[in-house]
Amino acid sequence: MKADICSRVSKIVFYIAMAVSVALIALFFFVGFNDTETINNNDMRAPQFTDALIYWIYALTGITVVLVVLFGLISFGKNFKDDPLGALKGLAGLLLLVVLFGGAYFLASDTPIIVNGKPLSDSDGNPIAASAYILTDVVIYVQYALFAVCALATMFSLLNISRKVKGSNK
Repeated sequence: MKADICSRVSKIVFYIAMAVSVALIALFFFVGFNDTETINNNDMRAPQFTDALIYWIYALTGITVVLVVLFGLISFGKNFKDDPLGALKGLAGLLLLVVLFGGAYFLASDTPIIVNGKPLSDSDGNPIAASAYILTDVVIYVQYALFAVCALATMFSLLNISRKVKGSNK
């Protein structure tokens, strides 16, 4: 009974999050633009709901990170009593993510991006903070690493499938 309630609540939360996401994306693309702003000597027009969409994405990302860490720790705690080795394997995945982000942060640079001989600046002409450059580098490095892992996993999976197909033809 408890699992049924959790499943229902999970589905309801999922549908609400999807509805909010679709609504914000529709507002972003179809409602209109702000007044023209001058950014780095270029006239720019941004969609009206850019900030709302960005904050929604930040919220979903933050919630996901918190839940992954929380459920990983809860799973470790529950499984440690019955299967300590299995629990450590599950925790190893979480630790690998921490190492990946830590390594990406270590490699990240706070060097400003130079465009047309000037450092990149925000819409008011203020220089962009070094932390923004570091965050951008971390995200890019993590995406590269995860893409490499996915490509390798796909390659090994295809090799494994081809071996099984060749083995079944004999």
